[in-house]
Amino acid sequence: MEPVINTTQQQEILRKIKCFVMDLDGTVYLGKRILDGAIDFLHTLEKNKIKFKFFTNNSSKNTKVYVDRIRNMGYHVEEDMMLISNHVIINYLKKHAADQTVFVLGNEYLQNDFKEAGILLVDENPDIVVVGFDTSLAYDNLTKACTFIRNGARFLAVNPDFNCPIEGGYIPDCGAICALITASTGVKPEYFGKPTAHTLQYILENTGCKEEEIAIVGDRLYTDIALGKGNNVTTILVLSGESQLVDIPGSEVKPTLVFPSLKQVKEALEETC
Repeated sequence: MEPVINTTQQQEILRKIKCFVMDLDGTVYLGKRILDGAIDFLHTLEKNKIKFKFFTNNSSKNTKVYVDRIRNMGYHVEEDMMLISNHVIINYLKKHAADQTVFVLGNEYLQNDFKEAGILLVDENPDIVVVGFDTSLAYDNLTKACTFIRNGARFLAVNPDFNCPIEGGYIPDCGAICALITASTGVKPEYFGKPTAHTLQYILENTGCKEEEIAIVGDRLYTDIALGKGNNVTTILVLSGESQLVDIPGSEVKPTLVFPSLKQVKEALEETC
């Protein structure tokens, strides 16, 4: 299905949305720069009493860091409005592998999230290897992860993103690190975060909304927009980050709506309120 471009149809789709779930990197901000119209969009949602949450696949930080970043950019977000791929995989492990040991290939923020959740972390002979967006990646730890996986440890990954957008370009993300591990071990990970069913279920539980009442807003076709494949979730692609119009025709997943940025989403939404 091609993206909707008719203004009347856009308004009909936006009118039924009860909760917007927004990506951060490339959608709300880029690096340390807030994107044009992002804060105004949040104020518009608030003014019209439309629920919204943030969901980032970026597993290199924790809730407090993201909350502080948005507050410093001009909007007072509450901690319960911030969802992270870290939460999705931790929630899964607590439900399905509570008695198993875990080796985390990730920075201190990710590791601290696991510790605070009561996940049993080890440095030798784990049952499970979890790989995140490790901005402190050390070769010794990478070697350990590969060895554990070769020896039979289950290979899980927090998020599938290959790149993280920053001002002036991109840096390698969790998916790129996992590709390296797969090249070495021959084992592919089970991913969490967007666009997996694990994340959709987590969002539904957290928001209390039905699929058709949720809009996922993001800048990546293969993560944000792919979350709407095979279900009734509305997806909104903003062209302020990674994916661009030229990428849509060749993509297996298509967004429901496309806008240059949150500024234009705000303008379209105001027409419905």
